[in-house]
Amino acid sequence: MRSVVILCRHGNTFEKGDKVVMVGAREDLPLTSHGLEQARAVGVAFVSSKVTPARILSGPLQRTKVFAEQVRSEIGASAPVEIDERLIEFDYGAWSGLSNEEIAALSGQSALDAWQERSERPNGITFVPSTEQARTEAAALMNELAKDEGVCLVVTSNGRLREFGQLLNAASSVPSYKVKTGHACLLLREGPKWRILGWDVDPERLKNLLSGTL
Repeated sequence: MRSVVILCRHGNTFEKGDKVVMVGAREDLPLTSHGLEQARAVGVAFVSSKVTPARILSGPLQRTKVFAEQVRSEIGASAPVEIDERLIEFDYGAWSGLSNEEIAALSGQSALDAWQERSERPNGITFVPSTEQARTEAAALMNELAKDEGVCLVVTSNGRLREFGQLLNAASSVPSYKVKTGHACLLLREGPKWRILGWDVDPERLKNLLSGTL
């Protein structure tokens, strides 16, 4: 059996000139116009590669739900968007709603760099869920999706994607496993393990990977 999963980060939530802050589970921000364009670009990648997801999963926050619905509309997929609470962004505790400058003032620049560059959680700041719980939820979801033959699109947020990367052992050259807004990760399972065919790829690269894989 062959299973394919595309993990996708939602699009932009800040307009040009907005104060950019750490956005977690408590910051249910809408997509900007550019964020919607990013969703359409992912949809075009599917259409151009002639791939239609059999399932579409999304976290419950509007930035992921709307992104998923926009991709679905662009594709013309019949599959509904399924909401999965295991895909909700982390609650970043005292860092939530703060700019990078404010986080550095609170916890130190080294703590901020450790999270951004290596996905190391800061001492003294509680992220929810815990690393153990987030990794367990990610593993459970991937095990479930391994039983589905076909293609599944999963739309979530940056923190969750970092845990998927850690779990699946993405390329060591990208130790943070960060994914830019509107970018995707392509996973393939044909045997006992998932293989990462692309991590943090833009829609054009996603199109090429899908065309070459399916």
